[in-house]
Amino acid sequence: MPDGDLRLVYSSYESLPGAALTFGRVSSGIYTLKQPVVTFADPEIGDQPMPGEDGVRQGRDYQRAASVTLELGVDTVDAPAVRKYPAGLVAAPGQIIGDWPDSPLQLAILKRQGTPESWNREAVDMLRQVWRADSLRGGPGRLGYLSRTAGGRTRRLYGRPRDFGVGSEDLTSQGYTPVVAKFTAVDDRFYDGTLKTEELWDYYLGSAPPRPGRPSWGDNPPWSTSKRTAELVVAGKLPTHPAITIYGPCINPKVTINGLWAVQLALTLGTGEYVTINAYPWSRTVTKWAANGSTMSVADKLTRASPRLANMTLVPGRLQAQLSYSPVTTQRFQGPRVKIQWRDAYAYW
Repeated sequence: MPDGDLRLVYSSYESLPGAALTFGRVSSGIYTLKQPVVTFADPEIGDQPMPGEDGVRQGRDYQRAASVTLELGVDTVDAPAVRKYPAGLVAAPGQIIGDWPDSPLQLAILKRQGTPESWNREAVDMLRQVWRADSLRGGPGRLGYLSRTAGGRTRRLYGRPRDFGVGSEDLTSQGYTPVVAKFTAVDDRFYDGTLKTEELWDYYLGSAPPRPGRPSWGDNPPWSTSKRTAELVVAGKLPTHPAITIYGPCINPKVTINGLWAVQLALTLGTGEYVTINAYPWSRTVTKWAANGSTMSVADKLTRASPRLANMTLVPGRLQAQLSYSPVTTQRFQGPRVKIQWRDAYAYW
């Protein structure tokens, strides 16, 4: 995205529309009047008084969430800000609010319809609907993200849109209304816009010589190779939580991040089955997908030596990941695959 762009994205649930609204620059019709204001909640400190002594004993501290306050100008003096018409379709079940191409031709057509005031009222109505986030409010684990591009880099906060206030309508008839909107995150990390992925696999289990791998295999590793160790290049400034997906067939799969922790599942995965250990702060689930598509929680299958999901972090630097397991079969090309995904985390935009 170009510098100055902000983007609020969340999914559709229960036939309620999701959102993918890009704003922030003047060309969008909804632009920032000043730089976004980031505030951090006070940390929860574990200091305790020393009985019979001066001073305190400093204990475990916890960082709390970040919030972003946006002062926006909804400006439709020269053109509408809602670019997808007819307007009734914007709120149709399953539609994504604000997800439209930046089409000069479409904009030229829309300029011949309506007035600056009608465009403005439609834009404020749309922005209020996006910030209302009906599809997120019905479930405790439903989140979106607010991303910002500045200085050539894109970083995002995960959370929900919160407060929304419409300012003076003195200029609405001329096509301008100020708005103040707030977004509250689940933590204080700013995540990179790029999702990083590293894979491990062991598809060659037999004693016959390996066959040449295919030149391009997408999400599937070459049939005749093993890669049971891999280097993870974690950038950023803060520890970040990964999501680890283990595909069968295998027994008791274990993924070790050397020097940090090892996570293991006490179960058997068949062909077509997989488990995702999601340590993201806004998720933290251990879910198994069966071959027929059904799902179930298998958090109880984590071994006692595995860390708590809250403590499963990747620290910045070069880390070594390792796969170990017991085979289900001795046939060649029948083994597990592991996908490790994360976003580099920073302390600010």
